[in-house]
Amino acid sequence: MNKIKVHLVDDQCLVRQGMMALLQLNESIVVTGESHSGNAFLATLANNDIDADVVLLDMRMPDGTGLDVLRTLQHNESDLKCLILTTFNEDELLIGGMEAGACGYLLKDVSLEMLVDAITRVSQGETVLQSALTQQLINANRQQSEAPQIHLTNKERQVLSLIVDGLSNKEISAKIFNAEGTVRNHVSNILAKLDVRDRTQATLKAIKLNLLE
Repeated sequence: MNKIKVHLVDDQCLVRQGMMALLQLNESIVVTGESHSGNAFLATLANNDIDADVVLLDMRMPDGTGLDVLRTLQHNESDLKCLILTTFNEDELLIGGMEAGACGYLLKDVSLEMLVDAITRVSQGETVLQSALTQQLINANRQQSEAPQIHLTNKERQVLSLIVDGLSNKEISAKIFNAEGTVRNHVSNILAKLDVRDRTQATLKAIKLNLLE
């Protein structure tokens, strides 16, 4: 079994060491590197020394923030998947992080089980948000436009709502009693209709345009 390779980016040494010890208790994950700041991570990346499937990223660091990292990766069209793990849940960081390409946003009070599940799902291309943060994102990012030019079927709206809730294709399949292949087709149609490239962008656009109402 191929292990999920994780790189830790956090300015607190004790946090990095504790996270590394905990994550490596799981047989499916290996921590392949760590950086003490956003700038240190970007310098390592520039030297092609990052070997990771998922980057576990803090948001507020004194020398290069999580947003700096995300925006640089977005500008460079990097394939690295970033999962934010932070103590800060301000609207500006939450919205900014997701718009800059983060695949998920978790607070550091999550359980180890939830963190491992999130890392696994992000490595598979899913988007992960804690339920409280999903509602916060909806409240902070709501607009009063209905975007009538975007026509989704009732089933597509149902699937989109579950995407926003952070469910995987397998979980959506069980929820709506459709085959997983059918769900994948619905997701592809939704992305095409919303003119977005991934589930994260679909989540943000759905919230901004009130497509869930």
